[in-house]
Amino acid sequence: MDTRLYLEIGNIVLPVFLIVGLGFLFGKIYRLSLTPINDLVIYVFTPCLMISSLSGDPIEVGLVGKVFASVILISGGSLLVGYLIIRALHYPIRVYLPPVAFANTGNMGLPLVLFAFGDEGFRVGILYMVGMTIVHFTAGIAILSYRESRLEVLKLPLIYAAVLGIAISLLGWQIPTPLDRSIDLLGQATIPIMIFALGYKLSEITLHEAERSFLFGGLRIGVGFLLGLLSVYVFGLRGVSSGVVIMDSAMPPAVFNFVLAEKYKQNSKVVASIIMAGTLLSLITTPIIIAFLLRK
Repeated sequence: MDTRLYLEIGNIVLPVFLIVGLGFLFGKIYRLSLTPINDLVIYVFTPCLMISSLSGDPIEVGLVGKVFASVILISGGSLLVGYLIIRALHYPIRVYLPPVAFANTGNMGLPLVLFAFGDEGFRVGILYMVGMTIVHFTAGIAILSYRESRLEVLKLPLIYAAVLGIAISLLGWQIPTPLDRSIDLLGQATIPIMIFALGYKLSEITLHEAERSFLFGGLRIGVGFLLGLLSVYVFGLRGVSSGVVIMDSAMPPAVFNFVLAEKYKQNSKVVASIIMAGTLLSLITTPIIIAFLLRK
């Protein structure tokens, strides 16, 4: 790789990992509850980010369909491969399968996509994250507790915000300037807070059964990457859209896997360890994948 490519990769990756590291160090020094901040991110900042990002330039309906189809193929394929491997190893499905299937396309995926592909890629990343969130809060919760899986996704405001943003774009509506600027300002708070919160959360996690954790954290990244390549080919994605789908498909396990494992009492200690291992592996795999995409 030439020097310019190294610099470009560093400019994409380092801001994210530096803020994650800052959140991690802060969490080691100070102990506080992130619940109010997380609630603000989930119920205020992220919905505003959805609306401000998706309501701008017209969105191609076909692209929305291809991105959502890619999410289904990638998450479904990851579920299948993960299930077969976990069954073969005789490990509990409800503990090990979600972190293999569901990637961190929010805290980590969104900022990386923004720095790598700009505003155009960021809008695709938003669509991918919405699709992954829907799958995670339906199929993912069904794995943990079928009875509670059916209505959980309806409680997420980001779903409604994404639908509203896409509708505004497709119908050509104009949001009044004061309201538009307010939504945009609130949305801008999302990315730095999400990255910092990821680092803080990781500070609370310790590796447990390290070899097994790195195995399943690596499966999330490796299987996701291969399925990302497949989905780009199957659905004919090109340019920035293909890069975003491949990058998001290879993100480490989502932190929400830990939150849901705690909620449904599915050995959250093991899940947290897999998340930590996958995130550590991503320090190596993410720059390699970005180099591949930049050359491609």
